[in-house]
This record gives sequence, structure tokens and C-alpha cells, in this order.
Amino acid sequence: MERNIRKATDKVVGSILYPDSYANIAKSERIVSAAFGTFMFWKGAKEIFSNPSNAVWELIIGGALLYRGATGYCAIKDKIEGCGCENENTKVDIEAIIETL
Repeated sequence: MERNIRKATDKVVGSILYPDSYANIAKSERIVSAAFGTFMFWKGAKEIFSNPSNAVWELIIGGALLYRGATGYCAIKDKIEGCGCENENTKVDIEAIIETL
């Protein structure tokens, strides 16, 4: 557990000191993620005793968005870009579909 916390804090501190080395999202995405994550985390913390099932999910998602905004790194986006899913072969060619009709 301590190793995971140290790893997370190293990434946050490293992203602040060297913002371009870890970042794979734009600055505007970081701002939106941090703002929305703060809102969700605050809302979850406020409702933890009145509605705990929803509050736990708000805390988890809000924390993940805060982490994404603070570090500038999104693991999901990294996996999508790394798998080759965004190449030209996967895009739908509308003109070819119209020609076949």
C-alpha cells in the first residue's frame, strides 16, 4: 500500500516539475478533469452518510478525475492509442457505403 502511495505521489510531483514528460492529455482536458473531479469528490464526501452507495462511486470517480487532471496522464487514453485502434482501417468510409447502395 505504501509503495502505491509513493508511486502515485511521485507521478504527481513529477508531472508538476516536468509537465510534458508524463502528459498525454491537453491542458484544457486537465483543467476540465480537475474541476469536475473536485466537484464530484466534494459531492461524494458531502453525501457519504446520507447516500453511501452513490457517494462511494462519486468519491472514486472524482478521485480518478482529480488524479488525471493533476498528472496530465490518462491510462485509458494511453491504452487506446497504444493498441492501434485509431488507425485508418477502423474509420467508416461513408462514400464507399453509399456507392454500394
